[in-house]
Amino acid sequence: MLLNLKTIHKPATIEEAVALLAEPGTYPLYGGVALQRTSDPAVEAGIDLANLELDYVRDSENSLRLGSMLTLEQVRQVCAERGEEYPRLGAIADILGEEMPEAQRNTMRLGDLLMERDPQSLTLTLFMALGGVIKRIDADMHFTMTAWYSNPGEIARYLIAHIRIPRRPTTSVVAHEKVARTPADAPIVGAVACVDVNPQGQPYFYTTLAVCGASPTPLPQAGVARALDETGDLDMALGLLTLDPPDDYLGSREYRAVMARTLSRRVLSEAMEKAQQMIGD
Repeated sequence: MLLNLKTIHKPATIEEAVALLAEPGTYPLYGGVALQRTSDPAVEAGIDLANLELDYVRDSENSLRLGSMLTLEQVRQVCAERGEEYPRLGAIADILGEEMPEAQRNTMRLGDLLMERDPQSLTLTLFMALGGVIKRIDADMHFTMTAWYSNPGEIARYLIAHIRIPRRPTTSVVAHEKVARTPADAPIVGAVACVDVNPQGQPYFYTTLAVCGASPTPLPQAGVARALDETGDLDMALGLLTLDPPDDYLGSREYRAVMARTLSRRVLSEAMEKAQQMIGD
């Protein structure tokens, strides 16, 4: 609960919202779910963003921009509609559908998910693997997912415009795996791999990998992906995994490290096998 919340502002423009954020103790609400879960006593005023038209979907040739006031169910539907043509977006729909029930997806906004920075979120780990970029509108700044997680600022007070998901002029394959206490639970460890393929002319692969639960925040594994693209040697590439696993009641450091390697192997193997089949077809 937000015990010190006294005022809800409802600005009509982005400019008004930005001016309100300059006041101490004032926070954007999005859907309010993430802020409520913080129970932060510093929250004295909230900004209702409903009138700011941040629930947009903007398609371009190279990217999809998803506004911060879209519900997660709307995000899932938007990505599912485009998933056949763009498998990267289909993967977002799939993981969102798996990661939380429909009632929660209809309650939470995309801004809630981004602001919360859940280190175990497979959806955010996927955004990282796909090269997602977050736009902060009150300071005209852009953040990669890695920079977003590592940002020491008070993220809860940032006004998020959207996340941009790149759409490459290739065919993509996405694979994901997790280990959890139950299928409905958040991952103890999770891994997402994306392989972009050029099925015409000279074939090439461009691989990305991101892992959660094996470090304090999800991490992109650029060294692994680059080594795999250059050599095709999965065992050698996996030796380059960057791991700093926590040690807690869900899993020891050793267990998390083993699972990170195991899941990374599985998702990379699955994605590369499907990519090879795609070229063969």
